[in-house]
Amino acid sequence: MGLYASSDSIKRESVMISATTCNDFGSKVASHSGPRWQWRTALLAVLSGLVMSMPAVSAQLVRTTLGELRGTSSDGIDVWRGIPYAAPPVAALRWRPPQPAAAWKGIRDATRFGPICPQDERPGSKGAAQSEDCLTLNVYAPAKRAAAGLPVMVWIHGGSFRWGAGSLPAYDGSAFARQGVVLVTLNYRLDRLGRFGHPALTRAQADEPLANYGLMDQIAALHWVRDNIAAFGGDPQRVTIFGFSAGGVSVNGLMAAPSARGLFQRAIAQSGGISMDAGQRLREPAGRFKALEQDGLEFAASLGIADDDQAPARLRALSVAQILAYPQKDSSMNPVVDGRLIPDDIWRIFQGGRQAPVPYLAGANSWEGSLIRPFKLPMPAILFGVTPERARQVYGDLPDEALKETYFGDALFIAPAWMLAADMAAARAPAWLYYYSYVDDADRGRVPGAAHGAEVSHLFQQPLRPDAKLSDHDLAVSEPLRRYWLQFARAGDPNAPGLPEWPAFTREKPATMEFGERPELHPALFPKRMAFQESLVEAVRAARKAH
Repeated sequence: MGLYASSDSIKRESVMISATTCNDFGSKVASHSGPRWQWRTALLAVLSGLVMSMPAVSAQLVRTTLGELRGTSSDGIDVWRGIPYAAPPVAALRWRPPQPAAAWKGIRDATRFGPICPQDERPGSKGAAQSEDCLTLNVYAPAKRAAAGLPVMVWIHGGSFRWGAGSLPAYDGSAFARQGVVLVTLNYRLDRLGRFGHPALTRAQADEPLANYGLMDQIAALHWVRDNIAAFGGDPQRVTIFGFSAGGVSVNGLMAAPSARGLFQRAIAQSGGISMDAGQRLREPAGRFKALEQDGLEFAASLGIADDDQAPARLRALSVAQILAYPQKDSSMNPVVDGRLIPDDIWRIFQGGRQAPVPYLAGANSWEGSLIRPFKLPMPAILFGVTPERARQVYGDLPDEALKETYFGDALFIAPAWMLAADMAAARAPAWLYYYSYVDDADRGRVPGAAHGAEVSHLFQQPLRPDAKLSDHDLAVSEPLRRYWLQFARAGDPNAPGLPEWPAFTREKPATMEFGERPELHPALFPKRMAFQESLVEAVRAARKAH
């Protein structure tokens, strides 16, 4: 059973909450390894040149599987906005796998973004219309493009799975389209609308994937890309998923999800921090994370909803405001292990070679601790049982604030990227590791490093923060970064003529590319710190296994 339930079952669901039948969306992916990557890279480069020389398709009018769309065109870029990729997840469809979007007659206007998914208002989304009817995506393509064959990049926004949208100005895809890429941005369900569990829902929907509704949305969007992107000039067999923060976590989740297999051919996880010692589970606690169903019970009880057969209907009758107002936010960033969509802890899937066998690029930034600085957290909350004395044996005699921020960045972002990249060998697929340390001109001297998400502005050539500004020097420095990312999307390997060689990452040869003032290759990045963090993870895993 896949992500899409049948329409008949949804009609029954509107009368009473019950289990439904789902359609199966399966697909296969070819695994390439060894010398094949070399000749395949060269062949794709030649084919890309041939495709770009083919006659161009018409500009803004395209036909999709659901109907015709008309977008806009400006400065050599065609854009289609607010394209529905799934049915509105409202009423009986709240906390259900995404359903197919309805077809339309005539030409649908695709000149305006759709509403963003419900969330607490943030500076970047201030004033944007919100609605549960938010499962839309946007496509950017060069106006002069071949009929098909351009590499496709699907951007998954960040925001702790609680904020953000594919339509934010920071994610304008024009810079990618100018480089011959078809870029897709998307919305997915957020907060408890996108990640929720409750025993009553589990009983009523026992034959469906559960909990990870935002991740299911992303998979539905990738189905849409597979079926439609050729109409926009993209190659459905050259799809790269990439994202930062919660988007990077999502990339790792999609790598681990069997139902996403074959929907993408490369993956980039930017600051995709996950807990490597334990993932959150649907029905039982795991490490420091309570079961998601327990969180759901507490949420429902706070609103007077008991765990009975009426609970699903009463939960679906709640207003969005009631759901968002609940103060206890989920602390885990890992996709939830429900045994179906996510069959096991992500680290176990990677370690066992059960992840998608596709080229994988991962990394993090030098000041990921920017996330915790505003909160003044106590040292024990950061070190997770490690004493400051022991930490300083590895990290040196750092002041408390610097120790907390450096340790936080390693434990939640840099070391997980290191370990997941190393475990790509189990899937016989190549991996590359990066470390982003460049500080923008406007911030230099004021902050200790590249903040969480700093590289995103350079990839999109748009400030991530509404109050930020990129200098000409900033954009010039990040040109190699963009070229590596684009080449990876084109060929499954970031290396290209004119760029410093970037060897694939392995546990035995952990080469890491640092993006500072210029790209610099390190044979190993922070080897003592990475070995320490990995030893802590292994010790926790061993202790839990013993019990």
